Amino acid sequence: MSPLPSKRRLGEIATKGVHLGLRQIEMAPEQRAARRLAAQAVARVPRPAPGAPRVLFLTPRDWAVHVHWEAMIGQALRVRGADVHYLTCGGELEICDRANSWEAPPMPCTTCRQYVDASIDAHGFPRQSIVNGWVSDDPLPWPELDEVSLDDLVDVVDDGLPLGRMVDVPVKWFLLAAQTGDDPLAPLTYRRFLRSSRRVAQGVAAALDQIRPDVVVLLNGLFFFEAITWELCRQRDIDVVTYERGLIKETVLFRRGVPACLLDITTVWDRVRDRPLTPEQEGELDAYLGERTHGRKTIDQFWLDARFVAPERRSNGRLVALFTNLTWDSAVIGQEVAYPSIQAWVAAAIDAFAARPEHELVIRVHPAEVKLPGKQTREPIDVFLRDNFPQLPPNVRVISADDPTSSYPLMEACDVGLVFTSTTGVELALRGKPVIVAGQSHYRGKGFTIDVSTPDEFLSALDSALADPSSAAASIPLARRYAHLFFFGAPIASPGVEEHVLGLARLTVEDLSELEPGKSAAVDRICDGILHGGEFEPVAS
Repeated sequence: MSPLPSKRRLGEIATKGVHLGLRQIEMAPEQRAARRLAAQAVARVPRPAPGAPRVLFLTPRDWAVHVHWEAMIGQALRVRGADVHYLTCGGELEICDRANSWEAPPMPCTTCRQYVDASIDAHGFPRQSIVNGWVSDDPLPWPELDEVSLDDLVDVVDDGLPLGRMVDVPVKWFLLAAQTGDDPLAPLTYRRFLRSSRRVAQGVAAALDQIRPDVVVLLNGLFFFEAITWELCRQRDIDVVTYERGLIKETVLFRRGVPACLLDITTVWDRVRDRPLTPEQEGELDAYLGERTHGRKTIDQFWLDARFVAPERRSNGRLVALFTNLTWDSAVIGQEVAYPSIQAWVAAAIDAFAARPEHELVIRVHPAEVKLPGKQTREPIDVFLRDNFPQLPPNVRVISADDPTSSYPLMEACDVGLVFTSTTGVELALRGKPVIVAGQSHYRGKGFTIDVSTPDEFLSALDSALADPSSAAASIPLARRYAHLFFFGAPIASPGVEEHVLGLARLTVEDLSELEPGKSAAVDRICDGILHGGEFEPVAS
């Protein structure tokens, strides 16, 4: 029998229940606040002048905070004279990545469509739906897909669009698993996504040709609707801006022409890497890292009762810590470098330590495997380990995903860190630890990690670090400069919206004047980047 939810969790459930009811009558608090802003815009903001920059936001899902981030940026752009439009889904698809395999199918099209459309209408913006572009000329059925094997579905091309590759990340995200070869749901799910993608492509193409935007703003860059829209924009030479959540709560990261979900800030880093931090920046970073250690000021807080216990050393050799990722995260899929998968990398590390019994390996499985509500992985590393290593070598131990032991004492205690793409790699480097990186992480190649590209390089780097960790130690000053840029400089404070309860949005702007040029450096930075082709660089740079 499952335990009763905590008092805090019960309060969150009750709040969400009230909001869900208010959404049904289009009276959620954020929608009422949006109508007030829309009324101010009608009274004060002139219609866009002929030739004004036309910005299109792709807003297909009822992820509340994203809907209203996009709408509030639209309000700020409208104040600056832009012609702002929104493209929503409209529903009627067989499948999409609004939900995952624990929740769907059937898809929640009715409630999703109602919330998105009502929210955009509340903000007073013109909108168009993807469904309008295909419903009267449905490109389905697509019976040929039933003859294509799972392995070949990724290579499906339709009307010049590589739909098979574009839905690869969304399929794995939906299935909550990256290794789909033996998944009985995979062939059915892949074909459903391909059929839906054909409809989406037709609907988005029609909208782009009708609206003719100068720039399109979309979330993440690799999700289902977004990947298709981006490819169609490439074909039409339309500028694309992507954005993603920052790691600090209520921040967002914007990128032009690359997927923001990969958190790559190389272009900015190359210009500031040699610039020492100011005393104020040093203090800001230290304060945040202290909060982060206890799960505060982050977008995910996995444990309220984390145990801060250092691992026991069981030998006189080196202690090495390996930190896994969620295998199906959009920031992980396709980012393999030294090994074809996280599982292959973990297995190689275990085999390496079986051959080096004088040293110890501690594998920390990512808590997100079990702690993300409604997104528990269908591909747990713990199960992989039990299936492939019924008896682990005596010098290898595992901290399971459901173990509330904090990772931070392990970071402090270890002599060497092993990571795939986890941001833990930055945190290890901040402690001066040698960090061996096996995937295409956002901090790879930044100068403070040991980046390997093949299994032989991995083993060679491991042996060197085991022989003398100090010779491979990360540059703490360089890692600190990167960490400050990554956590503070590159992300931007969210524009007039806060997620006070996970999954809910609250508008924090009372008057449109708060969004005028010069009133908020964060809003100016976002709008200038969208309208003037910039890279959304920190003001100080």
